[in-house]
Amino acid sequence: MTDLPASPAPPPPPPPIGEDRAAPAKVLLAAAENATGLVRVALDEASCQLAWTDETYGRVFSLAALSHECVVLEQLASGVRQKYPSSIMALLARQHLETWLTGMYLFMGGDEALTAFLGSTRRSHDVLHQQIDKLHEDGVALEVELPPLEEFEWERASWGYEAVAQKLERLGTESGLFRNANSIYQLVYRTLSGTHGAHPTHRLLDTYIETGRMFARVHPQSQATPLRRALLQMSLVLTGIHGIFALAERGCRTDELARVVNALRLPGDAFESTGQPAGQQEGRT
Repeated sequence: MTDLPASPAPPPPPPPIGEDRAAPAKVLLAAAENATGLVRVALDEASCQLAWTDETYGRVFSLAALSHECVVLEQLASGVRQKYPSSIMALLARQHLETWLTGMYLFMGGDEALTAFLGSTRRSHDVLHQQIDKLHEDGVALEVELPPLEEFEWERASWGYEAVAQKLERLGTESGLFRNANSIYQLVYRTLSGTHGAHPTHRLLDTYIETGRMFARVHPQSQATPLRRALLQMSLVLTGIHGIFALAERGCRTDELARVVNALRLPGDAFESTGQPAGQQEGRT
C-alpha cells in the first residue's frame, strides 16, 4: 500500500473533550440507545443486503464495522451507568476508534483500502494458524475458529492505524466532508494510552510520577481524572458520522443520526457539518 502525497497542514485540532464539557449522562445514554437502534433498523433494510462480489466487499466490511461500533457504544454506555474505571473505558474507546477508522477508510479508500484490509486479515489469519499448529505440536489443546478466507486472494500486508488515520484525513480533507481524522486519532490514542491505561507502560509516567520538584514523587494511586461520559460522547459522534456516510449511500434515512451528531458534537470540532455531502441529506429526510 503506497503512501498518499503529503497534504497541507490541517487547522489546529480542538482541545480534547473532557468530563467537564461532556453532555449529561441521561442525554448520552438516550442518544446511544437511539443511535444504535437507528443503525440496526437500517441494516435490516433490503438496500443494505449486498451481493457478495468484488465490487461490494469494501461496503460490506464497512457496514460490519458500523455494527461493531454499535456494540462497543453499548458497552461504553454500560460503563457510564455502572461507573467503569477509566482504564476499562479507555480500552473500549480505543477499540471503537480503531473500528471507526477501519470502517471509514474502507468506505472512502476504494481498492487501496480494501487490499490493505484483506491483506492484513490474511496475514493475521496465517500467523494465528501457525501458532495454533505449534501449540498442537507441543501438546496444548487449543481450538480456535478461524474465518473462511479461501475466496480472498490478496497478498499478506500490514495494517497500521496511524497510517490509516493519515490516509483518511487526506481523503476527508480533499472531499471537504471532514478534517482532522489523524489529529483525532493522535489525541485519543496518546491521551488514552498515556493517562487512562489503554497502554500501561506510558501510563506510568503520566499518572503516577510527579517530576516538577527536586525529588520525583511516586503516587500510590492514579492521578488521572476519570473519563466516562466524554468517551461515550466522542464515540457516539464518530459512529453517527460513519452511519450517515454508509447508510445514506444505501438510500436509508439518516436525519435522526444527523440530529444526534449535531446535538453532541463540540463547536469547532473535526466535522464542520453532519459529514453529509451538500444536498444529499435533504433528499432522504
